[in-house]
Amino acid sequence: MLKLKNNHIKDDKTSQIVSWGHWFTLFNILVVIVLGGQYLLIADWPRTFMGRFYAIISAIGHFSFLAFIVYLILLFPLSFFIHSSRWQRTIATIIATLGISLLLIDVEVFSHFRMHLNLSIWQLFTSDKTSFLNRAFISIPFILLIEILFAIWSWKKLRSLSKRKRFARPVVIGFILCFISSHLIHIWADANFYRPITMQRSSLPLSYPLTARHFLERYGFIEENGYRNRAIQEGNPFAIAIEYPLDRITFDEKQSKPNILIIDINGWNNQLLANNMPWLKEFAGQNIQFTNHYGSSNQAYLNNFSLFYGLDPNYYNSILAGHKPSVLLETVTKQHYNVGLFSANGFSEPLYRYALLSNFTTPDGKKISNKQTTDNWMVWHDEQNKLENHAPLFSVIQYSLGVKNKKIPIAELEAEAKKLDQYLESLIAYLRLSNAYENSIIIITGSNNLKIDEAKKVALPSGEISFKRDALKVPLIISWPGKEAKEVSYITSEADILRTLMQDAFNVTTPAQQYSQGQNLFDQRARQWIVAGSENQVAALYDNKTVVIDAYGRSKIYDLNGNQLKNEKISLPTFLQIVTENRRFIVVDN
Repeated sequence: MLKLKNNHIKDDKTSQIVSWGHWFTLFNILVVIVLGGQYLLIADWPRTFMGRFYAIISAIGHFSFLAFIVYLILLFPLSFFIHSSRWQRTIATIIATLGISLLLIDVEVFSHFRMHLNLSIWQLFTSDKTSFLNRAFISIPFILLIEILFAIWSWKKLRSLSKRKRFARPVVIGFILCFISSHLIHIWADANFYRPITMQRSSLPLSYPLTARHFLERYGFIEENGYRNRAIQEGNPFAIAIEYPLDRITFDEKQSKPNILIIDINGWNNQLLANNMPWLKEFAGQNIQFTNHYGSSNQAYLNNFSLFYGLDPNYYNSILAGHKPSVLLETVTKQHYNVGLFSANGFSEPLYRYALLSNFTTPDGKKISNKQTTDNWMVWHDEQNKLENHAPLFSVIQYSLGVKNKKIPIAELEAEAKKLDQYLESLIAYLRLSNAYENSIIIITGSNNLKIDEAKKVALPSGEISFKRDALKVPLIISWPGKEAKEVSYITSEADILRTLMQDAFNVTTPAQQYSQGQNLFDQRARQWIVAGSENQVAALYDNKTVVIDAYGRSKIYDLNGNQLKNEKISLPTFLQIVTENRRFIVVDN
């Protein structure tokens, strides 16, 4: 007997399954958009209309695109191979439940850490019990139930739904317009450094907004290399907005205020102090010397950032892009100090001109000698002393050893250190002669941004971020009226200096957690780790290891010599502790 296959019935069944898949996908697009809208509430809400408009249309366009891609890749092809509507609905329901569950988990992760779910974070959180993910896991059965109910209802109502295609078409066109226009707007915002839009780059999961810098540069729409220069000057336009400080700075006025002098030496280390600076070595022994002090980075500009802001370098781009001044200098101004700023490099780094010293008159950026820098400070100090009833003095002197972007023989570097030792001796002698020494807090620190070659003959500025302890360790010497001379051996950080001055010199009453990540230098309580980092990494320096976490939550562990410990994994409590501390100044909804 001849059997005939009815291809017409099969094609009609396939057509029904495809039609149902469209309605099921549209339903899930709407669900994902509603749930994904939580990101707009968690992330920093833009202050401009254009920023808010972009946030809304990018969320609509992005989540509708993700849901459609999942359908196009996973469900649509199955429509031509699986002719059972029941199996098709079952598979679609499982896929939709898994996708929405992952979205809810990502929302929870993002709300706590401003990171999106990836393999590293998933492995970390599933290796131990994580209470803050309970809400997402509890929601999974309800999601599954809703998906099952809609799948059954939409299949039964498929004929009546098909008659309403004209209502769905404008919605789909709206999704497409949102997707395309959001990318076009981002291209414009990226080319013009419009931060209310560019700062949203990492707000949505799996989001990669278009940029067209090379195309625009090639055809003359924007200046060639202009984007790179502006990024250096004003910080990464994609940097997350932060709230710094977290609360208003308040303080108790004192009748007598000490003068404060901060001496910052770039290209300095303990070897130069011990072997080539005899006067300063003796001065350190007569005052407070911190022998276990670490910079926040081996890059001078990042270490200086921590010195003046009390934050780890991971916040650098956010501070620079937001042109946020330091609470230290704001407090100095409010307490009516006369301010003097002196630098051998003319404070030429973007940190000073676009953030830290944006409210002050700075030098013209020309490099001068360390001797000229010392002389300029003495002239300024002498002028202040001639004023009747002059205000207390706050001054910063920034010296530099070595030549930027140039190799220098070790013998030449050591000779520079010996000369600087003499300049510092004359500077302190001047303070004593002018009767200002007894009422002056003097802080001498620096940045170890030098790399010595293997033959120990040549030094050059280190262009690579290093978390080796010998690359981060720097001297710290403090002369503080009323405090006895001693050698401090417990571990301290460059970020501690700001907190110490705010609490002990300026009598700030605002809790230190509102403006600093450091600890008071004179607080001997044991600490598990101190903070360090780079522009896109945070590092925790423990006694026996260094844990480094990048912006995506990926972690690496190093020994004290900078060798990666590949077999050692970060624990969940350690991860939570480091990331929570690092995200303290980022506005999140908890």
